[in-house]
Amino acid sequence: MGLLLVSILLFYITYTLYIQFVYHFIYDRADVFEHESQGLKGNLLFIINYSIYFLVWAGFYVAVKGLMELNNGRETRLQLESNLKESQLNTLKGQINPHFMFNSLNNIRGLMLEDVDRARNMLTRLSETLRYSLTKSDSNAIALEDELEMVENYIEISKIQFEDRLQFHKNIDKSTLNIQIPPMIIQMLVENATKHGISNLKEGGNISLSTTLKANQLLIEVANTGVLRQSKDTTQLGLKNIKKRLELLYGETASFHLKEKENQVIATIKIPVA
Repeated sequence: MGLLLVSILLFYITYTLYIQFVYHFIYDRADVFEHESQGLKGNLLFIINYSIYFLVWAGFYVAVKGLMELNNGRETRLQLESNLKESQLNTLKGQINPHFMFNSLNNIRGLMLEDVDRARNMLTRLSETLRYSLTKSDSNAIALEDELEMVENYIEISKIQFEDRLQFHKNIDKSTLNIQIPPMIIQMLVENATKHGISNLKEGGNISLSTTLKANQLLIEVANTGVLRQSKDTTQLGLKNIKKRLELLYGETASFHLKEKENQVIATIKIPVA
């Protein structure tokens, strides 16, 4: 506003000097300034009129400039949010692979002195899992069919440890096989069911995996025998990881729920399908 007032004042002084010069030295009509319109009232009206013009022009300029700055700010913010999401996703994916590999290597160490053939078999499965992990880690989405291969490897590794204590069943809707999902997300559900469900039961139990397509939503359900309880020594990193990845990738259009029903713990993921 200060700059606007200064501009109006400078315009008034410049215009007045110009008029004085023109009528005194060019037209030789100094008598014009004796007219009543050149009095205080006329000058005040002149200032008010041009102040309005300046205000309208300044308002228009500020509005256009503000919209441009707002648009630039929005683009910058979206780019920063995109970079932040990408960074967070990379961090989360970095938490997945070591977590799974650590558990598998522990199983191999336990079996090495007991059964060399089983340990060798587990190493083969683990190498296939590692190769899958390395080739898919750069992507935020893979086909569900590819993820199922990862799950099969994990189950086979776990069965070497649990033997008949672990029973695995799956019911996969064929129409869901090509749907894109976040990598390792089903494997983490199965791993969680094994670690916090089956491993706590002396007689073992069942893990079931099912996928269905309903109303443009992919429904993934992993159920295991057991009860829903949180151990004191667990950080629930896997479950928090799943929730955070779904939030970053899909916002509020995806969901993750964990519940207990009839001596079963059921994990359910819903993902929108384009």
